[in-house]
Amino acid sequence: MKIQNTEWGYIEWQQTHEESSEKQSMNIGISVMLPGKKQCRHIHHGQEQLLYVLNGEGIHIINGKEHPFHQGMMFYLEAGASHACINTGSVPVRELLVSNPIHYQPLVPQEPLSGSKMGQRGNLYGAVEAIRGRLLDMLDIPFTVFDKANWKVVYQNPAFPPYCVEKCNPALHSDGCYCMGERSFASSPQTECDQFVCPYGITVYHLPVVFNEKTIAVIRGGYILLSEDGGSPREGMYDCPQSTAIGIRRLLRQVSKSIINYCEFDAARQELANKEATLIRSAVRNKELEQTLKIAQNHVTNLKINHHFLFNTLNSMANMALVSGADGLYDAILDLANMFRYTMKTDQELVPLEQEIQYLENYLNLQRLRYGNLLVAEMDIEPVLLHMQVPFNFLQPVVENAFTHGFPDRQCPCYIKIAARKERERAILSVYNNGPFESQIALNRVRQGLASNSGHGLSLIYTKLRALYGEDFTMEIRSDCKRETCVVITLPLGEKKEELF
Repeated sequence: MKIQNTEWGYIEWQQTHEESSEKQSMNIGISVMLPGKKQCRHIHHGQEQLLYVLNGEGIHIINGKEHPFHQGMMFYLEAGASHACINTGSVPVRELLVSNPIHYQPLVPQEPLSGSKMGQRGNLYGAVEAIRGRLLDMLDIPFTVFDKANWKVVYQNPAFPPYCVEKCNPALHSDGCYCMGERSFASSPQTECDQFVCPYGITVYHLPVVFNEKTIAVIRGGYILLSEDGGSPREGMYDCPQSTAIGIRRLLRQVSKSIINYCEFDAARQELANKEATLIRSAVRNKELEQTLKIAQNHVTNLKINHHFLFNTLNSMANMALVSGADGLYDAILDLANMFRYTMKTDQELVPLEQEIQYLENYLNLQRLRYGNLLVAEMDIEPVLLHMQVPFNFLQPVVENAFTHGFPDRQCPCYIKIAARKERERAILSVYNNGPFESQIALNRVRQGLASNSGHGLSLIYTKLRALYGEDFTMEIRSDCKRETCVVITLPLGEKKEELF
């Protein structure tokens, strides 16, 4: 267990994720705020957070609204939320802190970049402009992208903390700001995220952007107070936990990766444009572009499903804690952590069915805490299919849909069955539940919406399957609108046998 001391108390970190990993994982700790202390207003940069009050009382100020709290209460703070906290009691405030860094998948280009004939600098400026509206402007952390060739500002998010604005206002007076000056870190690997502390005690991160073995840009960002890095208390500055620092560094790396993705894609585009326009080259180019779009579509679909699930599950956990006094909360968090580790594998298209079933078991454990003895869940999987390669994260959203729409009344028994069988050259996967549709009209609406690519519910799964199998699959919803509903998915075992096993 690691202890992080802060100006307002300390944090006992029980679990921290590996920052070097591309996969997403949670940080879990016990936050202790001492009597008479307060946390200054701060932004939850790149992380969503769950707080469960173990002891003490005080006031959480979330997005400007006061929320008095006491033992047993729970709060969910979304990424980008503003937060402050005051200990109004005579004993330390102890809270279970679960921090989940938000992962923005590095963007994949959709159209030719501007300035593509300007060489590497043109790539940089075109890449920044291309991702600005879809990524950079969405981030809520202060950072600047510099052109390494001349140290000119290519992009700047001016969300600097008031303390920085008061001292040197780097957005308007960059020449007089220590943090904005050019410097090198020769002792570190070329692509390492370094950091330094400015004369006012503020920690700043420095990340080179390397393309074709050359540093084309530098990202400077963060501007946070970390007492462990040598910064002492500053009026109006929040002494950040390490989870905040990790989240910020993760976001800066994702900005760097998105710029590199665009530069690589644009370089490939230029190389193809300079070659002779033969039929063979055209066929290869079309195939490469199709594969790139297919991977991008699958990654985006996975990400939407992951965040959709996170929102629903955190709400369920909050309700469970308030109603039952938080019995089993820690076990639920561990199940949730295991699920996050699995769902963040956004680079995988196919996984063994056995892994999907284990993931479902973790999910059902959470639902058993919510429904208790009212929930009966069965698995009927033919052993020959356990090692079959199936689409990543495609069964759990179907099961979740049954809980979301099939069981509105938690006072009635809830039955779920997941079955998988082999029939000739097809795998038949079925998810049964005893939740009826409200009407035939509602059932028809959902059936018609499957192939609509609407980005919601079962349509996400249909989109994923179509991207992988084309027309060689089926997905049906069967229901008598009174007693039960079944989603049936058939996948091929014929021509794609070498891929699926």
